[in-house]
Amino acid sequence: MTGTAAVLGAAAARETLARLDGFDEIVVLEPSVPELERLIAELADPRLDYLLGALPVLPLPDASIDLLVGADVADAEVARVLRAGGRAEPGSTQPIR
Repeated sequence: MTGTAAVLGAAAARETLARLDGFDEIVVLEPSVPELERLIAELADPRLDYLLGALPVLPLPDASIDLLVGADVADAEVARVLRAGGRAEPGSTQPIR
C-alpha cells in the first residue's frame, strides 16, 4: 500500500503509527502547540509531517488523503479531503487493511 494517511490528534498518532507501515506520507494534525512539539521530539519517522489543525476545518487540500484516522466519513470536511476510494476510521488499535 502506498499513499497518504492523516491522523487527527497526537494520541491517535502514537496509537496508530505502527499500523501505517504501508503509507509513504503520514500527516499528523494536532491543535495543541505543546503537544505537537512533544510529538515531534518523540516520533522520529521521515514519513511524518506535522500540522496544527483539527476538525471542523482541516488544513489539507481537497482529495489529498487515502486514509484519515480519528474521524467519521460522514463529516463534510472529512469527505472533502479524502481521495476517491479513500476511507476514514475512528482512532483504534484495530489493524488497518
